[in-house]
Amino acid sequence: MIDISYPIDSKIVIYPRNPLFRINEVQSIKLGDSANVSEIILGSHTGTHIDAPSHVIEGGMTIDKIPLENINGKALLVDVTGYDDIDKDFLSGYDIDADAILLFKTNTSLNWKCDRILEEYPTLTYEAADYLVERKIKMVGIDYLTIERPRRKRIDGKSVHKSLLWNNILICEALNLRDVAAGEYMFYCMPLKLCNADGCPVRAALDFIG
Repeated sequence: MIDISYPIDSKIVIYPRNPLFRINEVQSIKLGDSANVSEIILGSHTGTHIDAPSHVIEGGMTIDKIPLENINGKALLVDVTGYDDIDKDFLSGYDIDADAILLFKTNTSLNWKCDRILEEYPTLTYEAADYLVERKIKMVGIDYLTIERPRRKRIDGKSVHKSLLWNNILICEALNLRDVAAGEYMFYCMPLKLCNADGCPVRAALDFIG
């Protein structure tokens, strides 16, 4: 298996206004306790993570309600390094089945290690997001902290997140695809079953099938 999750440690970048990651020791064998026990503090969108519809939709589906078959299964990893954006014309060159899982390896994978906020990064255009809704896919993954467009390219009233999540197309962000080639894989992604959560860090992995 290929682990495509970023390690969560003190060096990991945190999206603005999200909680900082911390592990606090609660019990310690060194101090005479019978076991080591820690308190973990982190945001629901820390590192490699899943966005649930409730992330951007009031009353939307939460992490604990997501069927596991919607975020696991056969996936197509598409290499779009060299492209500034992933647009509808590019996607129309692929035979995209309903219920597909699409993972996008962009220029971000070449020099980003989940270590800083980027002002510019490739992602889906609004038209591309709408096209994937038309194709009725079930999940999209990308190699940056957000699938939303860079702030200077955003248009009021439009949202890649909302286009996808309104249609229950799940989003996995901050995938570590640096050393992974394009192709077909089995994609494994297991968020914790956190009730009423809008997102959750995940341990994501790929198994090459062709």
